[in-house]
Amino acid sequence: MNSSYNVKAMNSKAVDLNLLSTFHPRETFAQRSALVQAFKFFILAVVWLSIIFVVAAGAGLTFAWKAPFVFNELMPTWFPAIDKQIFKNLADIHAYLAPTVVVATIIPVNALFMVLCERKFLSLLTVRIGPDAVGPNGGLQTLADALKLLFKEDTVPKNSDPILFFLAPALFFAPSMVVFLPLLAVAANRLGGFIYADLDISLIFILGFLSLGTMSLVMAGWASNNKYSLMGGLRAASQAISYEIPLVLAIISIIMLSGSVNLFEISEAQAGGILNWNLLGNGELPRILNLFASTNGNFFDGFVTLVYITLCVSLFLIFITASTAEVNRIPFDIPEAESELVSGFNTEFSGMKFALFFLAEYTNLFIASAIASILFLGGSHLPISIEAEQALYSALTNLNISLPVIGTFNGMFEGLNFVWVVTSVTLLVKIYLMFLIAIWVRATLPRLRQDQLMEFGWKYLIPLTLAILFLMAIILEYIKS
Repeated sequence: MNSSYNVKAMNSKAVDLNLLSTFHPRETFAQRSALVQAFKFFILAVVWLSIIFVVAAGAGLTFAWKAPFVFNELMPTWFPAIDKQIFKNLADIHAYLAPTVVVATIIPVNALFMVLCERKFLSLLTVRIGPDAVGPNGGLQTLADALKLLFKEDTVPKNSDPILFFLAPALFFAPSMVVFLPLLAVAANRLGGFIYADLDISLIFILGFLSLGTMSLVMAGWASNNKYSLMGGLRAASQAISYEIPLVLAIISIIMLSGSVNLFEISEAQAGGILNWNLLGNGELPRILNLFASTNGNFFDGFVTLVYITLCVSLFLIFITASTAEVNRIPFDIPEAESELVSGFNTEFSGMKFALFFLAEYTNLFIASAIASILFLGGSHLPISIEAEQALYSALTNLNISLPVIGTFNGMFEGLNFVWVVTSVTLLVKIYLMFLIAIWVRATLPRLRQDQLMEFGWKYLIPLTLAILFLMAIILEYIKS
């Protein structure tokens, strides 16, 4: 009787395998090599990034750059009967609002690509095909998902707090949009109206606004009237308290190294190639040659430089770890732990509210990657010498374009400056490399337990960052003297 039961079980398993094979034939998996899938992913990424950069970012940045010329130069010529002061006031209003309009254009399109990029890159890392049904090679899958979310019913749980339930997603998304502005000032090289987004205390501004996201997660968990959502919100609060401390301490160390809290100035201080990046000590790496007997330098200088470079690399790893915890990414996605809390703080949210949470999470990941690129990886500067970079910038400055019919369009196409194209593309490439690393970590590491997460933060990460901050202060004082 047991043998017949085993035969039936084996037959049912065989049926299940055949059923699975009808959806994803094993021969198809064998034919589609990893190299082919990687090439398709590269083409898909290029197409999407072209859409983001050319359509969303390029058009927005160009409009923000040239609109003041239209208001101040062209409009008075076209409408001489209207007072010029009116056009001047419109130009001033536009200069302040243009960065916000550009951010509102870029964030949704960028988040759509980030979701698609993660799904396709995860499929490569786990030897799968990934989404390939909607659009060429699945390129329109996230667009279809976004449309589905927009038309889903918006439900409100019984006995929930309707006001807080409505405000929580908006308060979680709003800081992400505001924090994006100083990053655009770095990417656009303070072009036109983006000079107003370049704050003197941009780094402190970003840290202050990003901390508001934790409050909205606690608000979402409390307002949902769901014990799993409340546990997720409380976990988010405890996780933020634990990992904001090493994150801020790592940033303070970089502030000491750079001597500024302005992101644009921190980026400018790393011009001149990879050796000038803060990751490698901001130009101090060659002094490590003093460790070798063949050089006539001071051996102690070489040893101090070795320790200094080690501290800089350690700060980079600590920043990546703490920022991963701050944006609730695996292995630190305790607030959402699906295996324990269904979906954590956003369990009861649907439709557009869930889309706002989703949009903000990926935007926060993009912001964390951007800050890491600016603080440690040279920001918007190419990994070439200052002379070569300045020569390239000079070739892209004061360009005149004359079209066959309209010429320079009353001077609008004269004195063009395309340096922002180089700086924004450079920063964008670094950001997406950091994003791919975050996906790689997700595909590699398992989720931590709550006690492991707290223990790692308080017992190891915070003491280590305090020690690095103390040593960094001593070494920087020694280098300056």
